[in-house]
Amino acid sequence: MSERGCGVLEQYELEVFKTWRTRGAFLCETSQGLKLLKEWTGSDRRIQLEYGVLSSLAEIGLQVDCCIQNREGGLICVDEDQTRYVLRNWYEGRECSTRETTEILAAAKLLARLHQALRRLDTEHILEQKEEEFLQRQREWEQKSALEAAQIAEVTEIEKGEPDRKKELETAGTETEDVFCQERVETLAEMLVRHNRELKRTRSFVKSRRKKTDFELVVIGGFEKFYRQAEEAAALAAAFPVLPESWWCHGEYSHHHVLLGDGVCAVTDFSRLRRGIQVSDLYYFTRKILEKHRWNPKLGCRLLDIYTAVQPLTGEEWRYLYILFLYPEKYWKQMNYYVNSNKAWIPARNVDKLRVLENQFEARAVFLEELRERAGA
Repeated sequence: MSERGCGVLEQYELEVFKTWRTRGAFLCETSQGLKLLKEWTGSDRRIQLEYGVLSSLAEIGLQVDCCIQNREGGLICVDEDQTRYVLRNWYEGRECSTRETTEILAAAKLLARLHQALRRLDTEHILEQKEEEFLQRQREWEQKSALEAAQIAEVTEIEKGEPDRKKELETAGTETEDVFCQERVETLAEMLVRHNRELKRTRSFVKSRRKKTDFELVVIGGFEKFYRQAEEAAALAAAFPVLPESWWCHGEYSHHHVLLGDGVCAVTDFSRLRRGIQVSDLYYFTRKILEKHRWNPKLGCRLLDIYTAVQPLTGEEWRYLYILFLYPEKYWKQMNYYVNSNKAWIPARNVDKLRVLENQFEARAVFLEELRERAGA
């Protein structure tokens, strides 16, 4: 991101006191508080959706990195290099520490509050109202822009000899992508069956190799116990009578996306915002934490207790959560990495990761047993 990108800040109704670089973005100290300026590579429709959801969450009372409208009411600003930017609310806080139990529990409680608020968007039809309000403002701005654009000399130049650019301008703002009506998503049962086929093919390939690497020797030694869990999870998913209801999900909730500080408890990076089963967020967050704590069953249960005290789970959601945890996803990921890598040389860290999975197998089994009782599986 270039320093010149900061020039788009002039398009906002705020005064900028100071800017400094952070990872892939600029932090800005402004008259309206701390902001984050970052390039936007997504579609116009996607940013409209994100704004509708996050601004609604902010009105409900959650601290989120919602994007800000510019002077014209738009969400995207373009600099002289035609690079697109969005400006977001940001917060004075630090990333949630995985070493501090109090912070981990706070993040779990925050996830439950987030899920509650996301459900309200559906039950109270908040998002539909927000969408209509935004589209009305956009229509008014487009009408105003169309009148001004008719007087620009560039139109004459385009008509003379730039048909491609003319077509681009004519189709600008008429995207047909609809993030509300996405294509059919692979079900959990279908995904697990596919993953299991990949595991079996990889194991067969490893067994056929005469001179085996350290990674392949570890695979041969521990494959069966992981694959038994994979098969059980796939069977449970296939026999699932009724899937839990779909709501809005963060999509990738982890400690990296939680900011904590004095009066700050914020959720950031909704780039994977989607419709789905919310316990997928709970699974992803809890798995990431437990992997760093050697699958401590007491900590795992505390995280689930903190979450369910705010957002109780239905029987279907408990069973779905159990299937997600039962499947050895991290093991499959290591095998998948092996398949797509140079098999003559596997980095030592990947061998170590596989051995860690072996060493934590029993501790993970203890947590799974506790979760099985809760799920009634």
